[in-house]
Amino acid sequence: MYTTSALEDLAVYEQLVKALQLGRAAPENRDRVTGQVAPQIVQLAGDDPDALVRTAKTLAPYADGIDLNLGCPQRRAKDNHYGGYLLSRKDWPLLETIGMLLVSHAVSSMSQAVSIPITVKIRLCDHAPDTPKLAVKLAASGAKIVTLHARHVAIHRRRANAAKLNFVADIRDALDLAGLHASQPGGHCYVLSNGNVRSWIDIVKNLEQTRADGVLVGEPLLDKPQLFAPSFGTTFTGLDAMHNYLSMCEKYPLESTMPRIHQHLQYMVGAGFPPSRETRIIHDTLRASPSVQSMLQYVESLQSVSPPSSMQFENSL
Repeated sequence: MYTTSALEDLAVYEQLVKALQLGRAAPENRDRVTGQVAPQIVQLAGDDPDALVRTAKTLAPYADGIDLNLGCPQRRAKDNHYGGYLLSRKDWPLLETIGMLLVSHAVSSMSQAVSIPITVKIRLCDHAPDTPKLAVKLAASGAKIVTLHARHVAIHRRRANAAKLNFVADIRDALDLAGLHASQPGGHCYVLSNGNVRSWIDIVKNLEQTRADGVLVGEPLLDKPQLFAPSFGTTFTGLDAMHNYLSMCEKYPLESTMPRIHQHLQYMVGAGFPPSRETRIIHDTLRASPSVQSMLQYVESLQSVSPPSSMQFENSL
């Protein structure tokens, strides 16, 4: 959420608070296996420390964490000076001020004796070797997690090249050296790696290379929802993904609208099938299907006649 626009628009503010309140109470946000409620983390963006603090203070009672967005590459972020366009050295003092203010106010605004964590997601600085230095400053300002999407900010073709994961490893080394990583005595900050993950084996390699505490994955999960399963591999097909997803939609019918279901299926079709006339037919048939049951029957009919090897997910970038 861009804080300046939210503060100026009461309706936006009220809508977000209401959504967070509903999220706390919604039974579908409770894990069906463990019974635990899914944490709610609010991501804020902006370059006005006072506005960020006021927003964080207002939302803290409804959130389990506040994340500062220092990675958004979109043009609106450039035009309004937030997100990934705050990574230049001239803005570092501003970021330190924002970080320290967010931490202190998030603590004081809670009625409980515990605070909510402040986390930060960044991209590579213009001069990439500066990135670990910035991460240390953010951790020293109180950030509990620093996530690096190891690519430079770019409005267009922002995933054109592989992420430079060596800089994630450099951040881990820098935090260790500064005594700020959670593994160090008195340390508190963890490192997450973002980028270059299209399969389970990519996650394993990523963690080995970076020594990060975890991996953040975004859009690949839309077309490969089983990506975090160790069994995910060359035998898992696009049809498998669609069947699993539709089976869950059938089991929990009130949790997804038909437009959203169609949208998710299109991601899976795009990732699981090569461009062809047959793929277009699958796409159009699913889009025209009026119910989850009819889509599930159609996918099952494809599974009964299609050799799995022809529709496997790719396991590399």
